[in-house]
Amino acid sequence: MEIEKNNEHSDIDLVGSGRKVFQVFKDSSNTVELVHTGISWAAFFFSGLWLVYKGMYLVAGQIFVFCTLVLLIGIPETMIPFVSSGIGIYLGLRGNLLYAKYLENNGYKAFLIINADNVNHAKLQFADYMEEHN
Repeated sequence: MEIEKNNEHSDIDLVGSGRKVFQVFKDSSNTVELVHTGISWAAFFFSGLWLVYKGMYLVAGQIFVFCTLVLLIGIPETMIPFVSSGIGIYLGLRGNLLYAKYLENNGYKAFLIINADNVNHAKLQFADYMEEHN
């Protein structure tokens, strides 16, 4: 396994080979979260549920309030799918970035970047990395 230092953040290791990039975050109790840096299809298709699953209750609440206000304003019924799709597209494109910021705001620090072909490959490379560094 190839290990390099990421030039942008000199304290973050860069490992693996693959087409996708995953960040690994760790908090003070050594809880680890793996975050893909690209599009989140789960956030696109299941926006509100995805936010709640990830623990981002404030953002989920903000979107709920926004949708409620949109309905109270009385937009035409034909516009509702566009609003819903817009929320899905926004979260699909920005959801993983929002989740990474959420983790950082809750005491997590990025300590590893993994290049992998999929999440299971990233987990295997993370396990190899941890085995080599313990």
